[in-house]
Amino acid sequence: MRKAQIIPLGFLGLALLDSLVTFGFPIDFTYIDYSFVPHFTFIGMIIYLNDKKWLNRLLIGTAVGLLFGILFTGTPVLDTILFAAGAYFIGLFNKYMQSDWQKFAWYMLFVFLFDLLPYIFMKLTSPHYPDFVVWFMHIEALTLVLDLVSVLFLLYIEQVMSRFFKIRELREQKAVKQRFRSFTK
Repeated sequence: MRKAQIIPLGFLGLALLDSLVTFGFPIDFTYIDYSFVPHFTFIGMIIYLNDKKWLNRLLIGTAVGLLFGILFTGTPVLDTILFAAGAYFIGLFNKYMQSDWQKFAWYMLFVFLFDLLPYIFMKLTSPHYPDFVVWFMHIEALTLVLDLVSVLFLLYIEQVMSRFFKIRELREQKAVKQRFRSFTK
């Protein structure tokens, strides 16, 4: 399987994982119980796109957000805007991601902003929306813990996949050189 085929399947798998977790552990918008919101797709997207060119980031982020919104959340406009913005802005901060810990910190900041921006919008447009502390304690705290584990896991998967494709590329180059040598003999 080629990298161009694996990436969309990976995004689909992450979106399905988001849906399964949300189905298994529904979000309590009454703010009585504690909830968490999985962000596997968004995290996977920003990890994949952090070093791509700006137009590719924007187009892929828009497409992933639109499809995720249509197929999984029912909020295509919001998801398209948030995914596209996250995809665009993550590349602007790529130069500050020299170590794994810096990458981890930036990804966690983006995931927090992914939740904070809709909260701010809802707070401004709805007078009965809960206060920041209530929202943070009942939804965002557990979400950040789950996202912390998700970022670490997806960073590990990204490193494994990049090594796999590098080894595959080196093997293909070696095979081409061997074929070329066999023709010159």
